[in-house]
Amino acid sequence: MDFDALLEVNREVVLLTREPHEYSSADGMKLKDLLKEDEERSDNEKLDEAVADKAAYLIYKLASGQHFRGGNKRTALVAGMVFLRKNGYTIDMSNRDLVSVVDRAGMAAADLDDLYDVIRRLAAKSGTERRSWEGTIKQAVEDNRKFLIEAGS
Repeated sequence: MDFDALLEVNREVVLLTREPHEYSSADGMKLKDLLKEDEERSDNEKLDEAVADKAAYLIYKLASGQHFRGGNKRTALVAGMVFLRKNGYTIDMSNRDLVSVVDRAGMAAADLDDLYDVIRRLAAKSGTERRSWEGTIKQAVEDNRKFLIEAGS
């Protein structure tokens, strides 16, 4: 995932609940660093372990970092789901265990290992998403529209 795709995730998520899509320049730099760190992770792992590790890291850092003015945990869920889709996996973002661990990560009550364990358990192999990042983001948001609106309330 690149910076523009991540911004699009937040834009789409907050649009559902009419929150502002805002972040500071300092947070923009932190987000770029986060994406670079995520890209460099897991070089020595098997592919399925690396994908789960990178997805967990992305979700954890977004949920716990509070980089956007609104929708940080929802952005984390959608970004993680889109990343997994683009790498040939699916996950139900409304799964209670996943939502709970992401919520707790946002409050510093869950760590990266907690999130990794949930993702490893819930992620299932699927076809690799061939759409553009933007198309995959829009589809993920639309597929989970009701859940995301309720989660933002």
